[in-house]
Amino acid sequence: MNTAIAIDSLLLRDDCVFLLEMILNLFPNSEIYTIAHKRGSILGPIETRPIVSSFITHKAKDFASFKKNFWIMPSAVKGIPIHKSIEKMIVISRGYIHGLNLPHSIEKYLYIVDWDLIDQNKLGWQKMFSPYVNEWREKALIKYPKIAVSSEVLKSKLDLPNAEVIYPTYKTEEYPFVRDEDHHFIFTHHLVYTHDLELEEFRLLISFLSSKGEMVRVLGPDTHLDSLKKEFPQVEFGGDHCDATNALYSHQAKVVWDLSRSSFPSKSFGALATGRPVVVRDLKVRREFLTVGANFLEEFGELSLERIYSDIEASYLHHDRKILRRLGLKWNERLFKSKMNKFLN
Repeated sequence: MNTAIAIDSLLLRDDCVFLLEMILNLFPNSEIYTIAHKRGSILGPIETRPIVSSFITHKAKDFASFKKNFWIMPSAVKGIPIHKSIEKMIVISRGYIHGLNLPHSIEKYLYIVDWDLIDQNKLGWQKMFSPYVNEWREKALIKYPKIAVSSEVLKSKLDLPNAEVIYPTYKTEEYPFVRDEDHHFIFTHHLVYTHDLELEEFRLLISFLSSKGEMVRVLGPDTHLDSLKKEFPQVEFGGDHCDATNALYSHQAKVVWDLSRSSFPSKSFGALATGRPVVVRDLKVRREFLTVGANFLEEFGELSLERIYSDIEASYLHHDRKILRRLGLKWNERLFKSKMNKFLN
C-alpha cells in the first residue's frame, strides 16, 4: 500500500519534525506532503523522501513569513496535489494541514499534535480572516474516521470524545543521567529557554534573576533578543542547539525555565530526565503532563517571580532526582511508536 505522511511545515527542526521521523520509521518509503518546505533546513532522513508542498513554499522561507500567509492557508492546503497512487494518508496536524483535499478512496488517519501553531492573537491585518480560516479547519475534522490527539486537554478543547490520546515523545537518549554517587553536584545557574518568550518577559525575568545574584544561561533562538545581549553582558547566551547540548547545561542547573506554549513540553521533560526541576507557564496542558518537579508561573510580575524563586531556593537541593527522571522518561520513543503503530494499522 502506497503511504504518504502530511505535516504543517518543514521550515525548521522542532518537536513535530521528530514525531514525523518516528512515523517515517514505521513507513520508510512514504512521500511527504507539507504546506511549506525550505530545502536543507531539516537534516536527516526526511530530506531523502519526495516532498510535495503548496505555493506558500515560494513565499515562506522561515516561520515568521509562514505566519503572514495565515489568511490564504485554506487555499494553499486544498491546492496541494495528492498523487493518484497514494492509498493511505497519515496526517500529523498542528491545526492546518488536515484540511487537505483527500479523495474518498484514501485511508485517512489524523494525529493532532497541536491546534495553535499560529498564535492568532499576534496576527496583524491577517486576523480579520480568522473566522473563515477557523471554520474551515474545524469542518475539515469530520473527514477523518480515525483521530488521535496529543493530550486530554486538546481532546476536550476540540470536543473529540472518541479520539484516542497518544502522548508525543522526544529524544530521551540525548538526556543521560549521572548518578548522585558518581558525581558531586554543584548547582550553579538558572537555565532559561527562549522559546515563546517575549522581549519584555525576558527582560523582566533576567533582571529579576540578576538582582538575586544568580548566574543565568540562555538556550534557544535569540535573534529577537539582540538588544538585550548588551544590556545584560553577564548573561551567557548559548544559542539554539541540539538536545545533547541542552542536557549538558541542564545537569547542573538549579532550575530550568521552559516558558514555551507548545502542546508538548519536551524541554521540560529533558530537564526532568537529567534530574532537575522546571518552571513552566500555568497552562492546563502543563498540569496534565507535569505532576512532579514543576513550578507553575501564573503571570509575569515581581510577586509571581518572587514566589517561584522562594520555592526554588527552598527545594532545588532536595529533589529526588530519580523520581524526576522517571517522569521525564515516561513518554519515550518506544512507547510512542508502539501506540502509533497500533493506531495506524
